[in-house]
Amino acid sequence: MSTRDELQPPPVDIGTTLDDGPFTTMQRCVVLLAALAIVLDGFDGQLIGFAIPVLIREWGITRGAFAPAVAAGLIGMGIGSACAGIVADRFGRRQAVIGSVFLFGIATCAIGFAPDVATIAMLRFCAGLGIGGALPTATTMTAEYTPARRRTMMVTATIVCVPLGGMLAGLFAHEVLPRYGWRGLFFAGGALPLVLGFVLVRALPESPRFLARRPARWPELGALLA
Repeated sequence: MSTRDELQPPPVDIGTTLDDGPFTTMQRCVVLLAALAIVLDGFDGQLIGFAIPVLIREWGITRGAFAPAVAAGLIGMGIGSACAGIVADRFGRRQAVIGSVFLFGIATCAIGFAPDVATIAMLRFCAGLGIGGALPTATTMTAEYTPARRRTMMVTATIVCVPLGGMLAGLFAHEVLPRYGWRGLFFAGGALPLVLGFVLVRALPESPRFLARRPARWPELGALLA
């Protein structure tokens, strides 16, 4: 693409269309999908806490033995959160959200196969990367799709989905652990974000603000906001 083309403005006025425009059905669906990603982010983040008492009894080890696994998850979350912006700016908000959801879903499912605490710690670190990355990228997607007059309310509502997910994890664990054990808890808990991940692949569009900064993708931007 020529320099002249790169200097041309995008085909759609993002400020007028998004900041000052109506809150369309498509935008509401994007916010809903982002909120679901954050709910499962909080959900998977809490599963280990409900599984540890069962693991202690089954493996005959102390609670302190799980400190590395808990710490590994927190370290992963910190790194994932710190790197999320870089990934989202480089590859797009859509790819960052989807990648984060698949990562913590796969890692959580894999914990169900873990033979020891060291393996759980490694997988919790991987899950933490996705859990840490999902919140800021999904929140950014919400902010970039919401009209200015509703942005604060919508972003706050999506962030509140983290403790909501944790609460649902407690209810889920109460039902699943007695029937299927800790392995079943992680299998089912990891399957939920994987299902959502495939939904996101099909239904989640890229952020128009991200597209506006890439002239090669302006046709996609025009079609998205048409």
